[in-house]
Amino acid sequence: MNEDAELLSRYAEEKSEAAFAELVRRQVNFVHAAALRRVGGDAQLAQEVTQQVFTALAREAGRLARHPVLCGWMFTATRRIAAQAVRTERRRRAREQAAFIMNEINPAGAPQPDWERLRPELDAVLDQLGERDREAVLLRFFEGNSFGEIGGRLRLSENAARMCVERALDKMHAALARRGVSSTSAALGLALTAQAASVAPAGLAASVTGAALAGGGAAAIGAGVWATFMSMTKLQIGISSALAVAGATGLVLEARSTAELRETAAALRADNQQITGLRSANLQMARTAAELAGWSGDDADLKKLNDEAAELAARMRTVARAEALAAVANAARPAPKLDRQPRAMSQVRPQYPAALREAGITGTVVVDFIVDDKGEVRNAYVTQKPADATKTMVLEDFVVAAASSGQAQGGAEVRTTAEVESAQRELGAAALAAVRQWKFEAGQKGGRMVNSHMQTPIRFTLGDGGDAAGSAATKAAP
Repeated sequence: MNEDAELLSRYAEEKSEAAFAELVRRQVNFVHAAALRRVGGDAQLAQEVTQQVFTALAREAGRLARHPVLCGWMFTATRRIAAQAVRTERRRRAREQAAFIMNEINPAGAPQPDWERLRPELDAVLDQLGERDREAVLLRFFEGNSFGEIGGRLRLSENAARMCVERALDKMHAALARRGVSSTSAALGLALTAQAASVAPAGLAASVTGAALAGGGAAAIGAGVWATFMSMTKLQIGISSALAVAGATGLVLEARSTAELRETAAALRADNQQITGLRSANLQMARTAAELAGWSGDDADLKKLNDEAAELAARMRTVARAEALAAVANAARPAPKLDRQPRAMSQVRPQYPAALREAGITGTVVVDFIVDDKGEVRNAYVTQKPADATKTMVLEDFVVAAASSGQAQGGAEVRTTAEVESAQRELGAAALAAVRQWKFEAGQKGGRMVNSHMQTPIRFTLGDGGDAAGSAATKAAP
């Protein structure tokens, strides 16, 4: 929600006159400038139109608090109210402002249009635009928003907002040309910016606020408002009291002369600059406090989410690791397709686990691994899967023979499944530790070194150690 909508929402829900006064202060120049153009430069009539627009805004605050582009609504309301005021003024004065302007101006002979005298024409062509194009022009030239901010308000990208503004200017340029006003889109943009810079008369914001609150059904001043008065300076108390009386009667502030309002506004302006900053800070602090209150109740959910995220990250790492292993394995060349098979250069002998050797436990484990193009062993693991002769090259059994301690001559039987699995794990760990240190001359295919998929059975046996060196020969899978 933008700041204007937030102020209007506070007024609608909390009857905060301070919020409505701040909204009037922010938008009174925009509304007054639009009214001034539409009533042909009649300052008194423009003030009356401005007053009626903000009175209508106060009356419909509840509905308009959720309006996405509040300045668009105010522009449309100004057009409607100004049109009615002009019709009434025309009947009273018996003249038509637009016809007078067109008769007095000679567009063919003047190098640049007289934008001061063509102000009603600007609003006429603005009226012809679609709602989206008109809102884009208002946000760009009357509120001074960047294209990024316009896109955020209209739910467009920054580039789309830029194109929307340019398209609207082209439409306005064409409409003015049909009315006999020659110009360029760039000059039209400058003219719109200049019109937006028009400043409402001093004191108009205070007068509008009081009358709008009275006309919009603002609540009577209660204890909360008096508490606000107690925190104000003496000058602010006097002005606020005057506004309260105006809100109750609807007539007092309107009857005050322009000179009196100008003097009052000049005295109040310095204090208002500080108060505005404090109000903005208070609003920010309130929003921050509300956010912190919401976060404090979410600690348990946040911890749970963190735990779930950590678990998911661990699973993702496991999957990524498995995929990487599979990719390397798939890249390995099957033995029959190699021009030259890998040849063992160095084979570290596995260490027979002492506890198993003393217990007389023997066994065989099969180690599956990849020999990469540098002859290094990669992705070694113990497998129960038999070798595929079309994909895997199998080394001859590597025998790890050791003499028993004599305590379990002839071997010892492992009676339970748990003991079998434990022994197999220990033998597998010893085999893996050794195989990972083996070195090979890499396999070759088409004149270059390639990865090769291999297996080797490692047999742990009790004997005289005659075969302890193992074997480096290879054979095709059976």
